[in-house]
Amino acid sequence: MLPVLLALALQAGPVHPGEGAPSPPPPGEGPVILFLVDNSASLPPLDPGEKRRVALERMLGFVEGHKHRLILFGGRNELSVDDTERYRNDGQWTDFYHAFRKAEGVIASYPEGTDIRLVLLTDAIVDPNPADWPELGPGEDLVTRNIKETVELLGQLGKPLYVILVGDPTSDASVTAGREQSPGFVLDMVRAANGAAAAPLAQTLASFFADDGLLLRKFVYRVRPDEGLGKIEPTVRRIAAPPRAKVEFRIFGYFILPLLLILLALLGVLVHSFPGPGDLEIVELSLDQPVHVAADRLHRTRDGTWAAQGLSLVANPREAAATLTLRGSEIDVTGRGLDTSELDPEDAALLPLELDELRRAIETATDSGTREEKIHALNLDYMAKSMSLEEAERILTRPSSERASLPAVDYVRAKVLLAWNDALRDRLFARRLHVSTYGREATRGEVGVGDSVRIGRYGFVVHELKRGGRRDARLALHYDRVPSLLGLKTVLPDRIQRLLRFRRSRQRAVS
Repeated sequence: MLPVLLALALQAGPVHPGEGAPSPPPPGEGPVILFLVDNSASLPPLDPGEKRRVALERMLGFVEGHKHRLILFGGRNELSVDDTERYRNDGQWTDFYHAFRKAEGVIASYPEGTDIRLVLLTDAIVDPNPADWPELGPGEDLVTRNIKETVELLGQLGKPLYVILVGDPTSDASVTAGREQSPGFVLDMVRAANGAAAAPLAQTLASFFADDGLLLRKFVYRVRPDEGLGKIEPTVRRIAAPPRAKVEFRIFGYFILPLLLILLALLGVLVHSFPGPGDLEIVELSLDQPVHVAADRLHRTRDGTWAAQGLSLVANPREAAATLTLRGSEIDVTGRGLDTSELDPEDAALLPLELDELRRAIETATDSGTREEKIHALNLDYMAKSMSLEEAERILTRPSSERASLPAVDYVRAKVLLAWNDALRDRLFARRLHVSTYGREATRGEVGVGDSVRIGRYGFVVHELKRGGRRDARLALHYDRVPSLLGLKTVLPDRIQRLLRFRRSRQRAVS
């Protein structure tokens, strides 16, 4: 007796929310599955081999372990809640708007945030009762009004809607019992309820993989009358199951990942030689031999690939963007031009020696020379160290033509200081880089480490100039300015740029 009273009480629930909607059953596991089953006479049986009520109860049993509710609907006055006894397919009308208004009342009876999924079983024939729509305007089409307000209501509910379309899907509009079947209306409903997840492309992908994904979900299922519960069962179980990312992983693995790998490989090949901020162009220089370099000219790199960006070597200066020349020191420390008539024989013997020879001669005299040679060497070393570096540099850098007025002994002492002072030697004998650039902003002059130079459209800083490589010196030019689309060369970190270009090193040997 109690089940009958409970069914009658639920059946007597109101049509609109806020009018004493039926209370939900005790909580279970998982989401609440709210079935809305078309109870009109036009809907084919759920299963050709089962009685109507038995087929309905079996369908509800497919979500065992989950909470489920049932709304049977026809017209506005043909609604019932949680009463399988009323499933007879004898409804005279099919009013989707009032069916979802009833669902709105059931949803309102649950706490906010409850996971509720709507499952609509229908043949998509819209056939509302004109008597249920007294507010319909003159000349207004009732079916169009019902569809419009149903779609708007589903957008407001904000609950996912799955539709099991029962019938023979012959076309977008087929005539059944003199009334029009409208799958297009079904698509409008699922889009309103599910948003972007029900977009045509997402539905096509989800249908292709036949699964309910995490982001790509299938919301419309078709069941032919002869398929029955055999087709409905897996559909209902899939709707009730937790979303899985299986579809997304398949799409990523089958399509996106291979495409990304191909694009990365092509990108790596195309931009392998692209310069970026922080990269180094390495140029090998021979003394007093000009090297002509071009910018953004097609050339073959040392690793065998072709590149059209950065610097490359050219033979003709007319094709060059700049010419680099390594020049040695022009300082003569042999004493040419000095008046050596008053110079001691010991000092005169030291004057023409190379710096390293001069240093060894003084060391030998100090360690194993005669008493007189030791005294002379010590005195010469003492007098040399008493001289300031600035004075020694002034004496040594005086041109040969102006040395006649210099005391020869002072020149010898300055040369001894130079032989022992490595810093002074580096300053006086450092090799110089002469750069000539061409174009509208042509420049010419010497540059050193830390100086800026512009070649073509690129800006460089002289990073290093020292002995090494296969020639007399190794020049490292540091990319300081690299023009790029939207400034990506500046925005992207150096490591990411090298990764995209498949390069371990920041160095590029100019070839």
